[in-house]
Amino acid sequence: MDNPAILAGSVSVAYLQGLIEHLQRQGVAPDALLAYAQLSPEALSQRDQRIAASAYLTLLGEGVRLTGDQCLGLHLGESVRPGYYGVLGSLIMSCATLADALHRQARYASLVGNLGLVVLDDEPARPDCEPLVAHTWQPLLAQQQRQLSEETLAGWVSFGRWISGLDIAPTEVRFQHSAPTDTSEHARIFRCPVLFDQPDNALIFPKRLLAVPLNQADAQVRGMLDAYADRLLAELNQGNSVLDRARLELARQLPEQGPDLEAIAAALALSPRTLQRRLREGGLSFSQLVDETRQQLVLHYLRDPALELAEIAFLVGFSEPGSLARAFRRWTGTSPGEYRRHLCTPAG
Repeated sequence: MDNPAILAGSVSVAYLQGLIEHLQRQGVAPDALLAYAQLSPEALSQRDQRIAASAYLTLLGEGVRLTGDQCLGLHLGESVRPGYYGVLGSLIMSCATLADALHRQARYASLVGNLGLVVLDDEPARPDCEPLVAHTWQPLLAQQQRQLSEETLAGWVSFGRWISGLDIAPTEVRFQHSAPTDTSEHARIFRCPVLFDQPDNALIFPKRLLAVPLNQADAQVRGMLDAYADRLLAELNQGNSVLDRARLELARQLPEQGPDLEAIAAALALSPRTLQRRLREGGLSFSQLVDETRQQLVLHYLRDPALELAEIAFLVGFSEPGSLARAFRRWTGTSPGEYRRHLCTPAG
């Protein structure tokens, strides 16, 4: 496995802060919430650090349970603040146009959290409709896909309105998950048709909006922050953290020998005990790291129709396809075959 881009890995503490503060306003104590994901309160004071992606998703799910808010993701996105995006928030605000901002958002999204893949591209032409663009997001983990997709797209809309000064609605919003029973909050926040059971998660809007000038454009600041963001992105892509290095080594070893704590620790020049301690600091046990890494690889491999399920099972260290099917149903509630068919279903 030599493509770290498909391994979600981690979320910035600055972005975690947005979840913690929102839930605190709903009466949820931060310390108790963090302890649920085996994170210490000191983690919040290190805004330049990162936690495991699955730890963030665990906290998101626990937030839904504690508040009873089935639209927690939407409400998180609606309340997003530039500070939660760290350096990317400042960089986006310094851009000259919405196009500049969105291209940088796609390029540097993993600095906030590499929970999914971001793409900005032209939308296929529609009869009697002006040219459109699609800002899409593809999750890399199976858990909390509804909450995370809704948080991401609602956050994009909120931030876009904030930096442009324009109170405009998208042309259309698409989600891969099925429609919840009550979609009134979706209608209130997006103010446009919201479609469910779609092949992608996407905001669709007129291409002409890409030329909209932004209120706080500053070429000098933008140049400085571009260089800084490039350096941070290079460090992240090199997998300098123990968490990232362990995940990449695990992905390499899975087809050959399956998950082996001692072998991975040896490859990283650490003792098994030290590796376990470093993983705990990011909110993960070794078994959770294995489970999370397998999920991401399987979701990635299922997008390749040339790969048989038996081949995918081998690539992620399962002895036979039945083990893969059972794990996949635990992750997603569906079978690998059903998930793959859904990926191939055209938008309606």
